[in-house]
Amino acid sequence: MSTATFSVDGLHCEGCVNTVEQSISAIPDVRSVRVDLDIKGTSTVTVDADHDMKPDEIQRALDSGGNFTVV
Repeated sequence: MSTATFSVDGLHCEGCVNTVEQSISAIPDVRSVRVDLDIKGTSTVTVDADHDMKPDEIQRALDSGGNFTVV
């Protein structure tokens, strides 16, 4: 298993957290997603998966769920 951490901008509430978690969880082989919400800045998203997660893969998942950006 691989753990990767990403900085994500655009999260403003727990609803955003749920959307991000659901969008990333839909990626095949993702085991868990944890979001550390920072409503005034960049949130931290930690993903445990069976393969190495790349920022572009996370961004594609986020594009389907809202206006969130991997920074």
